[in-house]
Amino acid sequence: MIYFDHAATTAMSSAALTVYQRVAQDFYANSESLHQAGTAAGQLIQEAQQQLGQLLNVSGEGLIFTSGGTQANHLGITSLAHGTKKKQILVSPLEHASVYQILDYLSTHEAYQIQRLPVDSAGHVTPASLTAALTPETGLIVIQATNPITGICQPLPALAAVAQAAGVPLFVDAVQAVGKLPLELTQVAGFSASAHKFNGPKGCGLLYLAPTALASGPFHPVFQQHGFLPGTLDTPAIVSMVAALALNCQDQPAAYRQLARLKEYLLTHLPAAFTPVAPTAEFPGICGLLLPHHPGQEVATILGQQGICLSTVSACSLKDPRPDPTLRALGYSAEEADRFLRVSFGPENTTAEIDQLVAALATQAC
Repeated sequence: MIYFDHAATTAMSSAALTVYQRVAQDFYANSESLHQAGTAAGQLIQEAQQQLGQLLNVSGEGLIFTSGGTQANHLGITSLAHGTKKKQILVSPLEHASVYQILDYLSTHEAYQIQRLPVDSAGHVTPASLTAALTPETGLIVIQATNPITGICQPLPALAAVAQAAGVPLFVDAVQAVGKLPLELTQVAGFSASAHKFNGPKGCGLLYLAPTALASGPFHPVFQQHGFLPGTLDTPAIVSMVAALALNCQDQPAAYRQLARLKEYLLTHLPAAFTPVAPTAEFPGICGLLLPHHPGQEVATILGQQGICLSTVSACSLKDPRPDPTLRALGYSAEEADRFLRVSFGPENTTAEIDQLVAALATQAC
C-alpha cells in the first residue's frame, strides 16, 4: 500500500501507541474519582494540559479535551459567539465543513449574520480585507490556519493583530497545522486541534479558549473541563496525544523539508495534462490537482484498487454533493471542482512512491 492521504488521517506513532497501552493498563480509573487511582489518572490529565500548553505556547488552563477537531470547532465557535451579544460573524471562504455546519446552525436557529470574507489571488484573507469587513456588530472572526485540500496558510499573526485592535475574538481551526507548522497562537481567542492529524489517536482532540476571552459554553450545568464539556475523559488517548505532538514538534523542521522535496518532485514529474491547484501554498504536505477529464472520486477509487491511497476533498465532505467551497472561492467552476484530486504527503513517503503515483495518473490522462 502507498499512502498519500495524510491530511485525512495519520498512523499512530510507535511512541504514542506505547504510551497509550501503558496508560490504558495502569491508569484506567476515572480521572474525576476521589480515590487514589482516580487521583493518579487526574494527575496525568493535569500534566498533559501543562505539557500541551508548553508545546503550543499557550496557557494550559485554557485547554479543553474534545473528541476531535469537529467537536472542538463546534464548541469553540459556539462558546465564543455566545460570549457577546453581537450577532455578526466573519468567516473565511476556505473553512472545513465542520465550521460551516455550526455557522449554518447559528444563522438558522439563533439569527446570527454570517459574512464570508474575500480572498486574494493566492487564497489569503488580507488584513486590509478583514479591516474593511469589520462593523460595530462583529462579534467573532473565524479563520483557519491551513486549508485541508490546498495547503494554503492564512497570515494569522497579521489577522490576529487586526482582530485584537478591533476588540473582536478570533477563532482558528488549526487542525491541519498543529504539529506540522510553526504557529503563533498566543493572540487568538481560541483554536482547535485533532490528535489523529499528527500521529496521535483518533477520537481525541483539543480546544483552546484563552482565559481572557469571553465565552459561554452550550451545556448547563456542567462541572467538568471548566464548565465547557461534560463526560469522562479518555486518559490514555490524551496522554498519547501529548507524546505524539511532542515528537512531531521535535521533528517538524526535518519533516517540513521532506514534504517540500516530495511536493516539488511530484510537480516536476506530473504529466502536463494535470493542473496543480495552489502549487505555491505555504504548507507543502498537501498538493491539489485538477484531472484533465475524469471525476476525482472515480480516479481516487481506481487508484485505491491499485493500492494507492489518496482522496478528493476533505474526508468529512465526501458525502456532500455540493461543489467544495474552497475551490469555488479560488475561482474554479463546479465542473472543475468535480475533477479535483488531493495528494497529501507524510515524511515517510518516498520519491519512488511518487513515481508509481505519476505512472498511475498518466493512465488517467486520456
